[in-house]
Amino acid sequence: MTFADVEKSLPNGLHDAELVGLRVDYTEEKAILLLNVDVANHDEDSNLEPNYRGLRLMFLGIQFVVVDPPGGESGAYPGLPVIDAGSGQPETLPIDLPRIRDGYFLCWIFVERWNSFIRISAQSAAFEWTGNPDK
Repeated sequence: MTFADVEKSLPNGLHDAELVGLRVDYTEEKAILLLNVDVANHDEDSNLEPNYRGLRLMFLGIQFVVVDPPGGESGAYPGLPVIDAGSGQPETLPIDLPRIRDGYFLCWIFVERWNSFIRISAQSAAFEWTGNPDK
């Protein structure tokens, strides 16, 4: 499964998900993001409140993980950092990266509070739910 496949599998992708944690293990070649993902069906009712559910997003066979230094004031916002995500290089702030190996993908996670990106290159991605929906 690619990162794009994971995003398509989720009701709202990773848009406005909350970042709970990030763990990178180069020995096992994996990165894990712990997230709270909105599972409310906003297509049917755009006025619905977010309905968060815990999710473990795993990147397997990682080539690299690049975390930009924070550019925002992290103490200015209460609660967990909110993210957005996409495939490839972010159009707003591409950077020089190593050549992406054949059979790998590149994706980005924008952390609003930090005003910066996490970029991940990996062979595959998978996810598992870690909690029940709030509502």
